Amino acid sequence: MFTTNYKDVKKIKPLGLRGVARNIALTGLSLEARLPSSIQYFKKPRVQFLYIHHVFDDELVNFENLIKELSIHHTFISYNDAIQKIVTNNINKPYISISSDDGFKNNMKAASIMDKYNIKGCFFVNPDSIELRNTDEVAKFCKTQLNFPTTEFMDWDDVNLLLKNGHEIGSHTMGHINIAKTSLNVVQDNINTSFEILTKKCGNADHFAYPYGRYFHFNSESLQLVYDAGYKSCASAERGCHVSDSVIKPEELFIRRDHVVCDWDLNHIMYFILQNSKKSSLQNNLNPYI
Repeated sequence: MFTTNYKDVKKIKPLGLRGVARNIALTGLSLEARLPSSIQYFKKPRVQFLYIHHVFDDELVNFENLIKELSIHHTFISYNDAIQKIVTNNINKPYISISSDDGFKNNMKAASIMDKYNIKGCFFVNPDSIELRNTDEVAKFCKTQLNFPTTEFMDWDDVNLLLKNGHEIGSHTMGHINIAKTSLNVVQDNINTSFEILTKKCGNADHFAYPYGRYFHFNSESLQLVYDAGYKSCASAERGCHVSDSVIKPEELFIRRDHVVCDWDLNHIMYFILQNSKKSSLQNNLNPYI
């Protein structure tokens, strides 16, 4: 049985006392995002990458509300266009780019909402889990690789539909491996095989986002393998946004992306985006592994 509502995820993975305390604190802090003085930061020219993992049935309304809220002061652009804005020093207003990791089937509903607003995203997938249908195998993959309840994955028809509708497909490794804890030869094979499969199936695979996403989940040797394989960008899951005052080489850019769960309080999400804008710096663009 596949999970279809986020409320069921929360039953399996409850917040705990620390999570509850954090939410209470965020509720207070997030009031700042509604102050008139904060508008200047939402209007600040920059590129903000947001990424999701899922949009379950009970998150769809919140996802659309988030898009409406972000549309007030931001322009949505594709993932590839967002990268080009940064490296060519062409950030003339506030931009948002949406991506998604792991390739859950429910992202197709999210894509439909994005299409409604002419928003095109990048979906980072694991070829090992595409068309994985056996419930036991799906459950094993979700538990061991994602620490997540049993959730249905996309198939190649879904991937093709995303491409047809103008979205991008990127690599998230073959099977969502922890790169920092994997031998370099296995990492190389994983990165290369994923690139070859996605290029064959999708026509191209320009972008790479490594699993788990913190800096300590990656390393400089693996970064070189990413570019050697043929990818044109590499993304983390470290919070932050991007500003620019000069042209940079694409390999000098290391993309920061903010994780968003659509079940979260909208004010909390806007607070994180506000803080990113206030703390933005050129240093955020630079590759920490060079």
